[in-house]
Amino acid sequence: MGDITKAGSNRGDLERELEDILRFAKMTYQRYVLTIEEYTREELEGDLKEYTLQLESFVAPLLERAEEEGYEDIAKEIEGYYKKLIEAIKQRLLEI
Repeated sequence: MGDITKAGSNRGDLERELEDILRFAKMTYQRYVLTIEEYTREELEGDLKEYTLQLESFVAPLLERAEEEGYEDIAKEIEGYYKKLIEAIKQRLLEI
């Protein structure tokens, strides 16, 4: 499980910060789906809560700011990776 609040060191430069977060979201998603079968039910449930909380508490407000500043495309891409990750975890939980 990763912590998006520590992605990159470009605080204050919204475009670069968004690019860092997008890289983090992509890497997290790709790494997670490659190893998803190795996680226990408890780990998956914990990660589901954590990534949902990150999406709601950190990503959503940042995405609102990004859309206001004209970075809608990258904002939607970041949100998309989070939603795909959350859906992958939910699907895996249904399988086990």
